[in-house]
Amino acid sequence: MHKEQKTLTFDEFADGLLRERQPRALVILASAQIDTQLRCLCEAFLFKKSAKIQDDDELLDGDNPLSTFSSRIKICSRLGLLDKALFDALNTLRNIRNQAAHWILFGPGDAPLRDQIRHLTSLIINRRSYRLTVSKFFHNGKLSELESLQAVLLTLCVLLESTRMIIPKISLAKVQKPLKLN
Repeated sequence: MHKEQKTLTFDEFADGLLRERQPRALVILASAQIDTQLRCLCEAFLFKKSAKIQDDDELLDGDNPLSTFSSRIKICSRLGLLDKALFDALNTLRNIRNQAAHWILFGPGDAPLRDQIRHLTSLIINRRSYRLTVSKFFHNGKLSELESLQAVLLTLCVLLESTRMIIPKISLAKVQKPLKLN
C-alpha cells in the first residue's frame, strides 16, 4: 500500500469529520487520519529511513513491520508516546474500524458495537482534551450519540497531534546519534 499523496490540515480534517453523518464513514475516516498520525509519530521519532526519498519506507510502508494500524499503535506505545488509556482507546478504535470495514450491518446502537463505543468513550471522556474539543466544536450542550463519537474521535486526533508537537524534544534521532563502532 502506498502513502496517501495529499494530507489534510487538522482543521480540514475536523471540518470533514464534523460534516459526516454516517457512523461507518465517520469511524473509517477518523481511523485513516489516526493511522496517518501514528505513521508521522514514527517518522518523527525514529532515525531517517535508509531508502531513497522517493522510495517506500522500509519500516512504515507496504507490508513491512510498521505498516499496519495495529503495529503503529504498538510501537508508539513501546516508545512511550502513548499512555495506557490512549493505547487501549486506539486498539478499541481499531476493532471498531475493522467492524466498520468488514461487517455488512454496522449499527453503533446495537451490541456488541454499542459496548465497544461506550468503552472507547470511557477511555477519553475524562481527559481535559475531550472537554476542550467539546467546547470548541460542539456548542449545543448535550451531545447526541453521533456527536459524542465525533468528539471522541476528534479528541484522539488532538492527543496524537499534541504528541507529535513534543517529539522534537524527545526523539531518538535528536537525543542520540547512531552507533559508530570502530
